[in-house]
Amino acid sequence: MKRIYFLLSMLFIAYFSSAQTCTTPANGVTYTSNCTYTSATDVNIGSGGDLTVSGDANVEFTVNSYSIGGNLFNYGYLIVDEGSTLTINGDLVLEEFGVLEVYGTLNVNGNVTSTTGFSFGDRLIVGSNGVVNIDGDLDLTGPLGDGINGTVEGELNVTGTSTGTGNLPVELTYFQASSEEKEVTLEWGTATEVNASHFDVQRSADRNNWETLGTVEASGNSQVAISYTFEDSDPLPKAYYRLKQVDFDGVFEFFGPLQVALAGVEMPMELLVMPNNISNGEQVQFNLSGLDVGNSIEITVYNNIGNIVYTESEKYITSEVLLKPMNFTSSLGVGMYYIVVKSGKETIKEKLLIK
Repeated sequence: MKRIYFLLSMLFIAYFSSAQTCTTPANGVTYTSNCTYTSATDVNIGSGGDLTVSGDANVEFTVNSYSIGGNLFNYGYLIVDEGSTLTINGDLVLEEFGVLEVYGTLNVNGNVTSTTGFSFGDRLIVGSNGVVNIDGDLDLTGPLGDGINGTVEGELNVTGTSTGTGNLPVELTYFQASSEEKEVTLEWGTATEVNASHFDVQRSADRNNWETLGTVEASGNSQVAISYTFEDSDPLPKAYYRLKQVDFDGVFEFFGPLQVALAGVEMPMELLVMPNNISNGEQVQFNLSGLDVGNSIEITVYNNIGNIVYTESEKYITSEVLLKPMNFTSSLGVGMYYIVVKSGKETIKEKLLIK
């Protein structure tokens, strides 16, 4: 009897393990369930090959690189549908006539590059609910140095350098919001601007459906600090706000979102670290919400043995929500760090991994 139980257990384990292994990436494959694929090679499913991650699948590839390519008559596609997640532990390469479409979440723990010479049509498409997280460099310049065409309506987060995109013309230094009974004031500042046309101020009740409230003209080209302000005179009790920065070529990038509640509407203090998995020396952003105007903020970073490695404070908060770029990681080694933020009687904690 024990042997039967043992054999049944082994069969169950074997079945469960095989069910978690992805079908080998190939043209026409669609992943609809959670799985992983590991190969110590460069993966290329061929010219004009299409691969899709759909449903609520969470798929992970661990490879040297994954390439998307095609030809003039048959483009190749990598598509991540809304609600699904694809993580590539390795590099992602956009080859000639390759198209990347992201409507869900794409995580690339490596570099993203392009070998495209001429960009016929959009090659990088990030939908309004799409999120692309690149833990590495983004270089889309290509062999001709012209970059590629694309549309980014969702989030494009890059921990390393970004070149050849044409949609990163503004260096934002802060983005904050404050509310009164019948008004929300948004404030932001830039350190530099290149080819910047304007900012569209957008609002959403659910972070999915966005409306444009108004437009603020940018300064075009600038190497000095510039501040901007926008007032929402008909706010919602609770809402998200973001900035859509558009350059003169029509290419755009989003900043935010920030969550804002009107005075009298309770919202607990929260901290979002973006990204929370970085390399030494890379910049992170702290998205703080639920702050009380007039209080101070104390930020303390601890290493994994409890020693303080960084502190910063602001004596008087002028807004309930603050997006704050942070540059403190260059002196830190590899490991897990713990961020503690205190304001008034509230304390919140988050983790930051440096590798």
